[in-house]
Amino acid sequence: NGGGWQWIDYLYFLSFVKVGVSIVKYIPQVALNHRRKSTSGWQIWNILLDFSGGTLSIIQLVGDSIVEAEMRGGLLTTHGGSWATGIVGNPAKLGLGLVSIFFDVIFMYQHYVLYRPSSSRHHHQLRNEHDTISNHGEYETPLMSDK
Repeated sequence: NGGGWQWIDYLYFLSFVKVGVSIVKYIPQVALNHRRKSTSGWQIWNILLDFSGGTLSIIQLVGDSIVEAEMRGGLLTTHGGSWATGIVGNPAKLGLGLVSIFFDVIFMYQHYVLYRPSSSRHHHQLRNEHDTISNHGEYETPLMSDK
């Protein structure tokens, strides 16, 4: 039974699909923010929470790897591998954490540095967006209306 796929292979495949989907899901928002030269319309708190989750995930991965290496007889033993073996031994968790941190840093840079609105300009921009939406009626009817 060594030639076929095992269940663990399917699980690894799905975990890599999840990393790929996570990469793809962030790209449209980065592009939209760049095209509009603004981050208005979404809360930075979601990004800050996502960043803290990615950071804590990496910290947990490192901590678990250190504990596992110590249980094998030391952090730098030749027979048990190093503590870094545990980190690369879970590539999906490492990938998800790094992808999350990478894109969250981009979003924070866009929000706090590149497209930081002045308070009067920001208020004027939001007012114009509201007027445009109200005048054109884009969001006044439900998507699945009878019209």
